[in-house]
Amino acid sequence: HLKWLHTVISNAKAFIGGTFHGLDPKHLQAYLDEFCYRFNRREFKSELFNRLVQCCISTTTITYPELVG
Repeated sequence: HLKWLHTVISNAKAFIGGTFHGLDPKHLQAYLDEFCYRFNRREFKSELFNRLVQCCISTTTITYPELVG
């Protein structure tokens, strides 16, 4: 079990460091939420496009001040 925990933590660190090039504590929860979403759906690559389209259609647009606020 600890091997999996180490793997997940290592992948999270690489994801945050490689994708966002740093970690802002104000947005930590959003970073971790995105990592969890991607990690939990790593086996469903064939559904990726359909899920992306569905999310784009059903999500409301937010402004930049709402995003960083």
